[in-house]
Parts: sequence; C-alpha cells; structure tokens
Amino acid sequence: MKMQKHNDSGAPHHLTLREADELDTMDEGELSDNLPDLASEIGWIIIYFNSLEDDISSFIREAILRDAIQDERMDVFLAGMMFSAKARGLLDLYGQMIESGGLAVTLEDLRKVDVLITECATLRNEYAHAHWIGMKVGGYVRVKSQSKRSGISNRYKRYDLARVQADANFINEARDTLFEFNERMWDQLRAHGKVPVEQRLS
Repeated sequence: MKMQKHNDSGAPHHLTLREADELDTMDEGELSDNLPDLASEIGWIIIYFNSLEDDISSFIREAILRDAIQDERMDVFLAGMMFSAKARGLLDLYGQMIESGGLAVTLEDLRKVDVLITECATLRNEYAHAHWIGMKVGGYVRVKSQSKRSGISNRYKRYDLARVQADANFINEARDTLFEFNERMWDQLRAHGKVPVEQRLS
C-alpha cells in the first residue's frame, strides 16, 4: 500500500468548558484574515470526500451486480445508506473475495484500506462539524464536544492553510489508493476465473 494512516502532527487538545473559555476568540477582523483561504481548501475536502463516497458506491455495484436495471434498484438502497455503512459493506465484500482463496491480495492489505477510509471519514466529520466562526487565537477550532461524568469535554485542533491543504491531499490520494486496490482485486479475480464470463473482459 502506498499510503499510511494520516500523520496528525497537530495533536488534538481536550479542554473543559472553563479551559476553552480562557482561550481568546478571534474578532471579526482576524476571522476575515484567516477564514477565506481556509474555506476554499475546506471545500476541496468536501469535494474529494464526496467523490470517495461515490467511488465506494460504484465499487459495491461492481461487486454485486451485472445488470443495468438491477443497478438502479441497488441505488435505492445506496441512496439511503450513510458513508460508514457503504464503506463497511464494500470492505466486507472485499473480505469475502479474499477469503475465497488464491489471491495475492491479503486481509492485511484490506485492513490498511480500512484504516485509510476510516481516517478520511474522521477528517471529513471534523471539518464539516467544526465551529469555524468560534476560531480561537492561534488557529484552534472546536471539532467535537462530548459529555462525560466529569463534565463537557471539548476537542480542539489547530488549523492553518498548510494543514488543511495536506488533509485535502490525503483524501484525494485515498481515492486513488482505493481505485488501485479495486483494480488489483478484479484483475486477480479475473485471472483466477472467479468472476462470471461476461465480467472477465470489463
């Protein structure tokens, strides 16, 4: 596998409500200076992630169906599925193919793809649900709040343009990695005669 799990150099900070309130919030002028460049790159994160989700849906169809009319029926179910369910379904299908035996692709290869897709989903959720307007001085943004017995814990991450661009590139490259993995799976299945005749030359 070409890609490894995303190397998060900016570790998240878990703060209580009181600790978070002690951080200075950017004023409107500071937000205007910082958010426009970030917003453009955040848009690419959403675009690349949505494309990744479309690829997963396409690969599920490829693994299950061979008829255009049936493909339309499958879309009824895919349209109602969240990303995590689609990803889990595709990974389970890959696992069944690998378990059928005779392939050079291993379950460890599949595990790496699983880690990659999970990391993409985590990144996307952080960007989509972050409290950008409440950005703190230093670029710290709340990406998650969680209720615990000890009180509310806020998860903050520090963002700058280079970090957001790196995350966008990570998701974009993950799309390529998944495509290459899917092609490798089908090439080996065809080579071993484990797909229907009408699919062997597709």
